[in-house]
Amino acid sequence: MSKRIFTTKGQTFNAAADNAALTSVIFMALKGQSNQLIDVLEIKISGMAAAAVNGGFVLKRASTLETTPTALSTASASDGFMLPNASALSASVTAFIAAATGPIGSQAVTDATLDCSLNGFGGIFRWNAAPTQEWKILGTAAPGQESVLYNSSTAGGANCAANAHIIYEPY
Repeated sequence: MSKRIFTTKGQTFNAAADNAALTSVIFMALKGQSNQLIDVLEIKISGMAAAAVNGGFVLKRASTLETTPTALSTASASDGFMLPNASALSASVTAFIAAATGPIGSQAVTDATLDCSLNGFGGIFRWNAAPTQEWKILGTAAPGQESVLYNSSTAGGANCAANAHIIYEPY
């Protein structure tokens, strides 16, 4: 299959509590189709704040899926193939930053959380998965079908402007 890169630029990731539905344009989410396997290979966040601020970014599985994700339509967000002549799968991944009702990050102590914290004033966070250590998205329902990257106030985050990307490979 072909790797894809989901990018946001100049987005303000307002800090949100872990147990609340995320509001639009403060998160990045990937949702697979029914039982579609997705490997998340890299996450990079670059702080763009004008002063020092805690960015309590986390990648979590969604305990409650979004309703009606909004298609990417602004110049500040994109999702495309890394290989220019790649062909799309019949069941495409949904990459989104807005929805009628946003996803809720899983609070289950048995569910994984990837800490992606950084100083929002020029700090850079990059997580690159070692072979066989990729973050997996798989399933037909929450929590496995969707993962969300957001700035968690529960993890000490405050409102933070940032650029971010997620490199992933769907199968």
